[in-house]
Amino acid sequence: MAAGASVRPAFGIETKTSPLPQLKVEANQGSASGANISIGICAYNEAQRIPALLQSVATQSLPLGFVLAEILVVASGCTDGTDHIVEKWSKIEPRLTLIRESERRGKSHALNTILGRYRGDVLVLVNADARLRAGALSELLYAFDRDSEVELACGFPVPEQSDSAVVSLLEDVWWRLHNRTLQTLAALGSGNHCCDEFMGLKRGMVDSIPGEVVNEGAYFGVLADILGQAPYTLEGLVRSRPGLAARIVAAEFSARPARTLAFLFLALPLEAVAQVSAALDRAFRRRLPSVWPKVD
Repeated sequence: MAAGASVRPAFGIETKTSPLPQLKVEANQGSASGANISIGICAYNEAQRIPALLQSVATQSLPLGFVLAEILVVASGCTDGTDHIVEKWSKIEPRLTLIRESERRGKSHALNTILGRYRGDVLVLVNADARLRAGALSELLYAFDRDSEVELACGFPVPEQSDSAVVSLLEDVWWRLHNRTLQTLAALGSGNHCCDEFMGLKRGMVDSIPGEVVNEGAYFGVLADILGQAPYTLEGLVRSRPGLAARIVAAEFSARPARTLAFLFLALPLEAVAQVSAALDRAFRRRLPSVWPKVD
């Protein structure tokens, strides 16, 4: 699995109304052997965010030989007009297709809809609440261009600033540790999970996913079977390879000591509460719902 492109989750961003530009994805110079690209987006009540995502897609470029074939947006049970926004875009961009679902049945169901309909050689999945940085799509696709054996590639999430200084600190350090973990494991040749905020997979890797899957990035990471190992996250390393986890945290501390200390002081108690709550939920409810309630 390769990584290196960036994606910015638009946490709490309000997108102002603006004219709908035509999506134009133009080719850059490169050595690509060529492939048709499909982009898939699963959306539930993202009216405030999806215009920014589509705008960011409109500014992307592709390596030479790659062609954007289609953009599939599955709007599942939306009640805030997300589907109507996408429908307006589809009227000026023939490659954009709205798939409207009357009922929200979970992201795995929406993903299976995309997996069953996309036509490209590579499927790029983007979260509806994300925005692609300039050049992100090209960097993701270069991973497939450089190595024909690559089946799965992903980007690194970079959170935006929150109105709360505490939330911003927690998000910033957590995602830096997350991304540092991916980079460290990749350098060691160890298995990674995949960042499902922005990832690409080659046709034939998977035709569908189980309906109960709640983390498609981890699921795809397992399917990729990187070097025959299960995918790791920082939390998993704390349990299975604590020495390596400590080195990753130490590297982040060396880079930004004050913010890392503040993060540990704030995050460790919250993590303890979350772990206890999860254990109680598993013990008494014994289920992991694939359709999560939305918290406003």
